[in-house]
Amino acid sequence: MSFMNPVTVIPKHVPGDELRTFGTLESYEEYIEHQYRDTKALLEKYREHATHDPQLSAEYRHAMRPIMVTTCWGEAQTTAQVAQIITKTNRPSIQYFYATHALDEVRHTQVEWRRIRDLDLADSLDVPYEQTELFRFVNGLPTFVEIVYGQVCTLEAYSAHVLFNSIIDLAKKHGDLATAATYEYVMHDEVRHIGTGLRVVREAIETSPDPEEAQFRILDLEEKLLPITIRKLGRDSAIANSLYESGLILDKRTFEFDGFRQYLVFRSKIPNLPPMRYRGPDGWTPEDALAGVA
Repeated sequence: MSFMNPVTVIPKHVPGDELRTFGTLESYEEYIEHQYRDTKALLEKYREHATHDPQLSAEYRHAMRPIMVTTCWGEAQTTAQVAQIITKTNRPSIQYFYATHALDEVRHTQVEWRRIRDLDLADSLDVPYEQTELFRFVNGLPTFVEIVYGQVCTLEAYSAHVLFNSIIDLAKKHGDLATAATYEYVMHDEVRHIGTGLRVVREAIETSPDPEEAQFRILDLEEKLLPITIRKLGRDSAIANSLYESGLILDKRTFEFDGFRQYLVFRSKIPNLPPMRYRGPDGWTPEDALAGVA
């Protein structure tokens, strides 16, 4: 049963090992218990800290709107991205994990939308059409290894660490502890998604009938995907502008470079990938990032 087949093959034999659960949680029951405890803790923090909402300034709400609306919109789209992963593998153990991942994304959309409404930031999720480019690109990737890598290393690892951590920092800076608690809750799931996803990519390459082809697909993908990602989360993005105007970042170019460096951290966790061919907007290389040279 191949990770790589673009079309899901319906197997007549499923090994017993494949029917075990997958990931950091040992059973579906433990997953449910974990989410119950985490959600109960969120609700307690939320109710305690939402009392600060009347003191939050109009300037703060203005700064948060593009970041939180874009992030919540992305969560709403990610469920469909994860469904693409499920259809591109016939391994029950992988499908199990990504079924829980899809459920996580639906819950994230709900809790983030609740916070948007409580802050009266928007009454619908509207983003510029060009903001949809990254999701449309990943959703159309043809093979399992490509869509998992695109989902894990950009839409999850890159975006989560750039967007969610920025929201948490900005919220804490302005005393909006209910929003900070909301996105800290979301990050609990993202850590599991990213860690397990990187493991899935690694195993997909190692077990591929042609590992060299799998590596080539990732190198080719990076050259197309990273420019789109940087346009959405780099110096010229609404995200960077909002963070800059709010005083949370001092330099939009440095913010962009930090995101590129974050991507390289996760890329390094997949062993034996050939050197990256992509160079950043100003000719950045992985060596520059590791040296901290923007």
